[in-house]
Amino acid sequence: MIDRRLAKALVLLQALMIPVSAILGWLLKDTTAALSAALGALVCWLASSFFAWQSFRTAGARASKQVLLNMYQGMMGKFAIMIVGFILILSYVKPLSAVALFCGFVLVQSMSWFAPILASRMQK
Repeated sequence: MIDRRLAKALVLLQALMIPVSAILGWLLKDTTAALSAALGALVCWLASSFFAWQSFRTAGARASKQVLLNMYQGMMGKFAIMIVGFILILSYVKPLSAVALFCGFVLVQSMSWFAPILASRMQK
């Protein structure tokens, strides 16, 4: 069951991955890769945080239509944040490692897949 606790845990786990992505970029290549990976991770975290906040603003069976509307709005906002974030980064950050940028994004996004697995194992 997806609830606010899982959403908060996911946002926290994703936030913890931002410095991890920067450290990995620095260890594997250089400071440009570190900054690029951190920026990609930050874009993903900001978008996911907005979606979680928007989706869980209201709750309850009586508010089911509002919850669904909030989730749609959250997904649209998440998509917009990602698009605008990547446009700004790709336009204004020089030098930039595009590979590291997208690797940082994927690292943080992958936490969305691992968090439910970890949560289910912790409940057993």
